[in-house]
Amino acid sequence: MPGYLQNGSAFFSNVRLASRFHPGWSVMQRSVSFTLFISCALTVVLAGCGGEKLNRPPVFKVTGKVTLSGKPVANADVTFIHDESKRAAFGKTNAEGVYKLTTFAANDGAVEGKHSIKVVDIPAPAATPALADTESPEYQPPGIGQDTMPKPKSNLPAKYSDPATSGLFGVVNADGGENVIDLQLTP
Repeated sequence: MPGYLQNGSAFFSNVRLASRFHPGWSVMQRSVSFTLFISCALTVVLAGCGGEKLNRPPVFKVTGKVTLSGKPVANADVTFIHDESKRAAFGKTNAEGVYKLTTFAANDGAVEGKHSIKVVDIPAPAATPALADTESPEYQPPGIGQDTMPKPKSNLPAKYSDPATSGLFGVVNADGGENVIDLQLTP
């Protein structure tokens, strides 16, 4: 085994000495140093991740049913916005109009306190037409010569799309039970 491989410090002194005679080694030495630096930096960064819990406020289970004129509203987005912290919790209704809120992890709930609520039901976008052949002289990139896309509209009355005008409020309690907050919408 060559002497410069037996001892790390001897290796680098031999590399410096050899770089005078082999100009390519200087580039190699820099690339090895850079790789070692990145490896060490990643090790330090990844070692610092995890372990401790994040400083998150406690959340409490929230579920409910959204109805419009007594009929369940499917596929609606429900958003609870905490009045003080402005932290939001989100849910989507199923076919029966039932939602479960998520703040940090799936269906974990919302923070304790009073919330303003908004509900929107935006339909899925229409299918996008097939693009013309890009080699064709008539080809125009999408967006050129076209009006801007219209803003999507909710299938629900417009007042429910803004928590300031919806008139919907809910209080999440920390009593250990599940908070059931039904939302009865009117036309």
